[in-house]
Amino acid sequence: MDLGIIQITSHLKPRDARYKLLCERSIKGCIESSEDYVLVSPPNSALQGYTDEMGGIFSPYFAWERDMSRKWRQGISHLNNDWVGFFADDVFPDEEWHGNMSEFLKDKEPGQYGFRLTNDLGERHEHGEDWMQFPHRTLMLPHRPLNYEVETGWIEESPTAYVANCIVHRKVLEQVEPFGLFGNAPDVGWSFAIKSCGFPVGFNPRARAFHVGDRKDNRKK
Repeated sequence: MDLGIIQITSHLKPRDARYKLLCERSIKGCIESSEDYVLVSPPNSALQGYTDEMGGIFSPYFAWERDMSRKWRQGISHLNNDWVGFFADDVFPDEEWHGNMSEFLKDKEPGQYGFRLTNDLGERHEHGEDWMQFPHRTLMLPHRPLNYEVETGWIEESPTAYVANCIVHRKVLEQVEPFGLFGNAPDVGWSFAIKSCGFPVGFNPRARAFHVGDRKDNRKK
């Protein structure tokens, strides 16, 4: 499977918990899943050295820190893969993720596809932020996690479903680049824009990544 991974992060110092997580688990886990790996980060010589040593690409980011869209676009510029993964800095694939996603995507049309997120104990994120339904007043839909079954691959569908950490096909990226600012639900907006262009937004419950960071850590702006 021709699959690359982009990971983005913010200003980090060696004493930060997120810095330790990146060095000990996230970068390593992503590179083990895809040799085509890019970390977009504000200049950080230690992170750059570690990423280079592991065989990834470190792309220094000099623009406005809260512009998530520009970080993603900068990462895309380093890759030519048909499928591109978009990962937060506290998310990394398990050892079976690449195989499960490759099997899932082999007959899927270009679109955006999410995957299961759990902690180290295998428990789904407390807010179900891997496969979600956005509220819709007219359709009387609440904001809630959508259900799925790992064993059967069944997923609960919704007209307002969205994903955050995901895999996106190059044909989608040519029409709908990632966008959004931290704190303004960029994951929702991007999924909806992809749908409005006629591409599917789906989910693979058999593929799992670990989401182990503190949701409040390094997110205060």
